[in-house]
Amino acid sequence: MTPRRVAELTVQPLPNRAPEARRPMSVPDVTVVVAAHDTMPHLTACPDLLVGRTPTAGRLEVVAVDGGSADGGHDCCYALVLREDLGDVAERAGVLDRLHGIAALQQVAVELAGVGEELDDIRARSFAWDVPRLLQDGFLLLDDGLQRRVCEEVGRMIERFGARAVYHRLPVAARVRLELAAAIRPEALRDQIRYEAAHGEPPVVADGRRRYAGYPAFRDARLGLPDGLFLLGEEPLVEAVLPLNPAQQLWRGVVPERLRRGLRRSRVWRRLANSVNGGRG
Repeated sequence: MTPRRVAELTVQPLPNRAPEARRPMSVPDVTVVVAAHDTMPHLTACPDLLVGRTPTAGRLEVVAVDGGSADGGHDCCYALVLREDLGDVAERAGVLDRLHGIAALQQVAVELAGVGEELDDIRARSFAWDVPRLLQDGFLLLDDGLQRRVCEEVGRMIERFGARAVYHRLPVAARVRLELAAAIRPEALRDQIRYEAAHGEPPVVADGRRRYAGYPAFRDARLGLPDGLFLLGEEPLVEAVLPLNPAQQLWRGVVPERLRRGLRRSRVWRRLANSVNGGRG
């Protein structure tokens, strides 16, 4: 299987390289995969160390795979592009690049894991954390056109990788943001992001035995999102038990449990008990 690039650092040539070494990288001789989770500032030092050991520029590819870092390590995955006309130009990976990287990981998971619990775990990880985190405060800083493109890309990923099959494993806030994006409603998504930032957890809305997250989008007729997206849980159905009448209390107090169990084995006794006291004799 051809390796897929998630976030790649195309190495800058070391000093005194030959001019022909400045050609853009095509197929590298070596690919180094770096797993990153809260590893700053070591993540930025690692590629420098690898570059220092590279015999020829363009022969090494570094793929940094972010594992949900909270220290800014996903933001440090960037491309260093070598251009003959512009020199060395560094570009930080944009939100669409990150979505494409997540999609690449999902595709590899589909091919390697196949249908089953392992694939569901990978899908739940990406759609519970990796994609929703791109639909937070940073989304508000994008222009209208880019916001719409992000929503379209998220919608395609949800359909392509069957994200809704694991929605029950996702937090309500993540489900709502994903579906607002899939519906191409960037204005409603902006409202959702601002609400979460201002209020945190929403009020709980009770409807019978079910409990829902009362976000503003809940049962908004203009959006038409299904109630299931907001479902927090459901209280178990408890069967009501009628209290014992005085005769039943006397019977249980006088007749030993062992004798009562023996009587219940008799079909005649069970029919009599059912007709008198609902089978609780």
